[in-house]
Amino acid sequence: MRQSPMLKFSIQEYEDRLAKLRSQMELQGLDALILTSDDNTYYFSGFQSIVWDSKVSTPCVLTIIKDGGMSIATSKSGTETAAYTSCVEDIRFYSRNGGKDGGYPSFAETIVNPLAQKGLLKGRIGLEFSFGTKMHLSHVQREALFALLKDAALVDCSSALWFVRSIKSAAEIAFMRRCAAINCHGIDAGFASLKEGMTELELYRNIVIDYFKGGAEKSLLLGIRAGAERYPQGNCPPSNRPINQGEIILVDGGPICDGYYGDIIREGVIGKPTDRQKAMFDVAREACYAGINAMKPGVRVSDVVRAVDKVMDASPFKEFSAAPGHVGHSIGTGVHEYPLLDIECDTILQPGMIFAVEPYFLERGVGSLGIEENVLVTETGVENLTPSYSDLIIV
Repeated sequence: MRQSPMLKFSIQEYEDRLAKLRSQMELQGLDALILTSDDNTYYFSGFQSIVWDSKVSTPCVLTIIKDGGMSIATSKSGTETAAYTSCVEDIRFYSRNGGKDGGYPSFAETIVNPLAQKGLLKGRIGLEFSFGTKMHLSHVQREALFALLKDAALVDCSSALWFVRSIKSAAEIAFMRRCAAINCHGIDAGFASLKEGMTELELYRNIVIDYFKGGAEKSLLLGIRAGAERYPQGNCPPSNRPINQGEIILVDGGPICDGYYGDIIREGVIGKPTDRQKAMFDVAREACYAGINAMKPGVRVSDVVRAVDKVMDASPFKEFSAAPGHVGHSIGTGVHEYPLLDIECDTILQPGMIFAVEPYFLERGVGSLGIEENVLVTETGVENLTPSYSDLIIV
């Protein structure tokens, strides 16, 4: 490995990640991994490119061999970017002229060549097949790759990836703490700017401007919704709809800082909420903190979910609980990571895990009511990374 100008972490950090991954590969009998997604290639190599947003190209495929060897497959034009952003020394490229410029004849051949050199074309190869992962290859690219690996055993490697990624290092926690602070400040600034008649998109722009002023690199397209017809439109982006007196305003999402995501929910109202809206919001907020307070090392994820559902189910609003048995997700270099906060998940909490906890009620005509917090499991309990004002904001 080598230090590159845009590498976000020390070489030691990447070596530690690789060592943990190799231990999982050994346990699962994996000879190599082929990683194609932006979050996995970034996490294990530091690679960055604006081309991830393209639907016509995959800027990087990272191959990791069980002996610790790593190589990047990219286009010829991507080699300099790979060298400038990643820790990987072995950078290979494909060309469109049959290899006359020194490249491999195809992308697939570039990817598998490190396996061929190690005699692993009949090996057990891990790919991003399930559990919160997704291959960033077109159907044609996948078929070409699979054809060259026809004699190999292709298996899912998601559990190995999440074993490593789910526990954040001290350096990662520092990045996520900074991202959380930028998120809280931006949403606070947005609500401070809010006035009757402002559109959802105008509120969105005010929040995101503050994110960038605070040091964010990117932002999620925030979920911002206000008004009775908008309450049930889950994960809908902001619109040109004006925000009116008495309407619940939901803001959901966050910035991306150093490749790490923030994701919280804050809600407010211009004027005064109804008694039912306030009561429903208060129960969902209480349930969120009941889950947070149940978190500590050694506790099962399912027990955290039960603590949340217990509060939701004991209320007069039980029938409006939006997702019983599912109250959130992990977060890191992806906005939604594993393990999920789900009743079916028996993962044991460990220090370094970071979760987004987000129970809520949904009643048509009343609101989508609740909050979301980002929390870190510590050696002794839990730390709320987003301790900004979380009660219903009265504008």
